[in-house]
Amino acid sequence: MREYIISDNEAGQRFDKYLAKLFKNAPSGLIFKQLRGKNITLNKAKAKGNEKLKVKDVVQVFMADDTIDKFTGNRVNDIKIYENMPFNVVYEDGNIIIADKCAGVLSQKAKPSDISMNELLLSYLIKSNRSGNISMAFTPAFCNRLDRNTSGLMIAGISLAGSQKMSELIKTREIEKYYLAVVYGRVEHAGRISGYIKKDAASNKVTIDDNPDDGDYIDTEFEPLEYDDCLTLVKVRLITGKTHQIRAQMSRLGFPIAGDIKYG
Repeated sequence: MREYIISDNEAGQRFDKYLAKLFKNAPSGLIFKQLRGKNITLNKAKAKGNEKLKVKDVVQVFMADDTIDKFTGNRVNDIKIYENMPFNVVYEDGNIIIADKCAGVLSQKAKPSDISMNELLLSYLIKSNRSGNISMAFTPAFCNRLDRNTSGLMIAGISLAGSQKMSELIKTREIEKYYLAVVYGRVEHAGRISGYIKKDAASNKVTIDDNPDDGDYIDTEFEPLEYDDCLTLVKVRLITGKTHQIRAQMSRLGFPIAGDIKYG
């Protein structure tokens, strides 16, 4: 038998969600089978899985140790430390970290061998002696994404409460997203552009038109900050947020982003 005490980082979520993260290597259906058989209990009582966890709740698992180890893995020992890759923190507290992503770094993995901001975040926490933020049932991660070749601020939840709150604020657009871009051409007036965007997965490229039946709605505001005869520095506010939205919309206006070979 193995016992787990629910911490601040794990409280507030449904019991079945916690178990799915804890037993990340378990086959589908095993968790509910073990709940029905009382091989997994909550506060020494049979549970359905829909219970909301509280701090200091007791989870008991009546399985062999080697079986538990197989299904859970060892989260902290599996994390790789990256000594020579930059991870620039601009703000942190007990719930969130805001980091400045460099151009060329992935926001999240595209394939297992990739190193993304999430791997660098976990490495940073281990090096900062904050492995306690990483548990079997909670893995700190970034709540927003940026294109690989875009630099800028990313927000990570390093506690469950921080992750949930930041994800909520981003979803409800209470956190606004602004970008700076240098575009070809002279943009003399601020504006707002909308349309419908459609992605071609094969080419990893998007197209925009005015047909509401042909993609997702997108909406963008832009404002010129400085310009000469050839280039303009614009501040862009994303009202919606879709892949390549700024690049494709500015190109459609006739002001492609400088250096963008895909849409420029």
